[in-house]
Amino acid sequence: MFLKKAFMLGAAGLSLSGVAIAAQSESLTPAPGLLRDRPLEELAQWDRPAPASRIEASDYVDNYANDAGDAFFFAPGVWVNALDLNEPRIVIRGFTLGNSQHRSTVIVLRDGAPLTDVHGETNMVEVDLMSVAHVDVFRGGVGDLMFGGDNLGGVLDFVSPTGRVAPGRILRFDGGSSIEASPGGQAHVSVAAASGNLDYFMGLTGRYETGYRDHSQRLDGHFNANLGLELAQNFSTRFFFEALRSDVEFPGMLSPQSAADDPTQALGDVTLGPLFPGGPILYLADGAAEDEHGRTVLSARIANATEFSLFGVDFDAGAHYVRRDIENAQIDYIGVIEDQGSEWGARLAAERAFGLFGVETMIRLGGNYATGSKSSNRFENLRGESGDLLFETDLKSKRMAGFVEAAASPLRNLVISLGAKFTRTKRYLTADGGDDIDEQRTFTGVTAKGGVVYNLTRTLQVFASAFRSYEPPSMDELTSDDPEDFNGLEEQDAFSYEAGLRGRVNDWIGWDLTYFNTDIENEIINIEEPEENGFGGLFANVDETNHKGIEAGLDLNLFPQRFARSGHALTLRNVYNFNDFSFVDSGFLRVDGNQLAGMPTHVYRGELRYAAADRWFAAVNVEMAAGDYFADHENEVSAPTYTLVGFSAGMRMSDHAELYLSGENLTDANFAAGLTPVLEQNVQDGRIFSPGAGPSVYAGLRYRF
Repeated sequence: MFLKKAFMLGAAGLSLSGVAIAAQSESLTPAPGLLRDRPLEELAQWDRPAPASRIEASDYVDNYANDAGDAFFFAPGVWVNALDLNEPRIVIRGFTLGNSQHRSTVIVLRDGAPLTDVHGETNMVEVDLMSVAHVDVFRGGVGDLMFGGDNLGGVLDFVSPTGRVAPGRILRFDGGSSIEASPGGQAHVSVAAASGNLDYFMGLTGRYETGYRDHSQRLDGHFNANLGLELAQNFSTRFFFEALRSDVEFPGMLSPQSAADDPTQALGDVTLGPLFPGGPILYLADGAAEDEHGRTVLSARIANATEFSLFGVDFDAGAHYVRRDIENAQIDYIGVIEDQGSEWGARLAAERAFGLFGVETMIRLGGNYATGSKSSNRFENLRGESGDLLFETDLKSKRMAGFVEAAASPLRNLVISLGAKFTRTKRYLTADGGDDIDEQRTFTGVTAKGGVVYNLTRTLQVFASAFRSYEPPSMDELTSDDPEDFNGLEEQDAFSYEAGLRGRVNDWIGWDLTYFNTDIENEIINIEEPEENGFGGLFANVDETNHKGIEAGLDLNLFPQRFARSGHALTLRNVYNFNDFSFVDSGFLRVDGNQLAGMPTHVYRGELRYAAADRWFAAVNVEMAAGDYFADHENEVSAPTYTLVGFSAGMRMSDHAELYLSGENLTDANFAAGLTPVLEQNVQDGRIFSPGAGPSVYAGLRYRF
């Protein structure tokens, strides 16, 4: 039935990760002719007239992928701001730029259940790419209304392998070093199998990094497993189990001059002032190494996803429980923050297809609920150890949401969809160990959307959509001024429209092109005073801002007729983002017309790869940032633009063993891998830049039993 196909095609976004000449799950190198051989409907993900992409593990498995940000090289509309080791800030359409620690505005899921907690905070260290089969990326504030719509940036869903999709046993070792002799490596083992109505997957990863910069060692251990049961033809359930121990040192941020002089150094002594000409300079802290800046994360998670059909209705249900203990040693005057908490949540959705006055129609409705609490205590920092108690707080959040969406196909090649969602979020704060709630905030929002998808041909599709999105401030943002008191931040409201064209021509070209425009009221951004040297961490609502841009991907299978005859392939993959994010009415900030800081205007990523069937491959890749790359909202200070060059290569030694090699930043470019935008940055030693790593080479061995 056409509606089902077109409904699904609308969301797929013929993502370039799908249109790309991607590797088969059992192949080291891409198979030529995949654009021609793979049916269009298999590239689909969701039934939405909105841009989306699927990142297969084959996009990063032949490189040294040691954190979640390494998955998004070929994802249009996504940019990674590597603020801290193992905690990348993943930016979609300019959202999450203002967050110095936790990442709001982008919701992160694991197998359809929230990894972003009910407080609105995400710890990306909990994602192990070695135990991920693919990542679904939904750009903008729509996505799947189960968890999207009440956020501005979009949704990321990291999906696990299963015993039915990827059976076998794999042993993998990676290791290498930068030119500064900072070695690192990881080891991974996984087992997956299926028998009858039962299948399972188990993966274990250990990772050690000495770090490119001083005081940046890292030690992680991940366990991921899932168990699936098909109890009947129309009833299946799967349980997911995860555990993590992560210990990481944070080298801190640097000033522009310090980053240019020696990007490997850690944060040094921290001072404040002078607050007036000729005034004193106050000594605040010893620096990252002396104060033992770092973080320890212990987490355990169990989740369930169940699908069944009853009376012609398809049901999707799930639940999750998470326990997290986090100890975060920061600068002297902030101290050591110890968070201990847990949360649980559940979801249910129902979907049915039917005919309505002769028109194929589908309707889906559902909702979710989550609640979580944590104790968040702050102590003096005594060389990384907890000293006297400074602040004692108990934090709690509740979230409930309900949605309905429908699609109809009045014409054979046309699908029209509508949807709405109601969300209520409550946040509570209790200070000094008391029993009574000291602070309480309730945020309520309604999301609405509409869109159309039209298939011009079987391999060419246009879409357009408009939607209202909404997002409440996270717990981290509400307590950014005072850990024992909520500030006055309000929820963010946005209206967006977007249009796109995606498709392919035969077996040699595929593309994904989207234009978006979002008007936001009360966008939450990071602001600081210049004398704070990048350590203010204050947030404010801006009256009106605008985010617009272009997201483009282009994949070329060069000379397919010539190379396909020999089983070879020459492919060129391209991703380009144009970013225009500006202040319309900045209120008291007085920066109307300026660009929002923190992201380059132009970002290009590409890879040229030659593959000799499944025997060997060699590739060169490049990432370029050009145009304005402002560090402050006053638009007075810019981070340097950059061009990064890397390579990857691999060889199949036997039916079981594969070798691969990768290199990064081969030209030794000095660049800012991450920065924290501030209001103004007119002091010489303002520390807001996180330098990127120098030239690095890594090698690996993957063995399949």
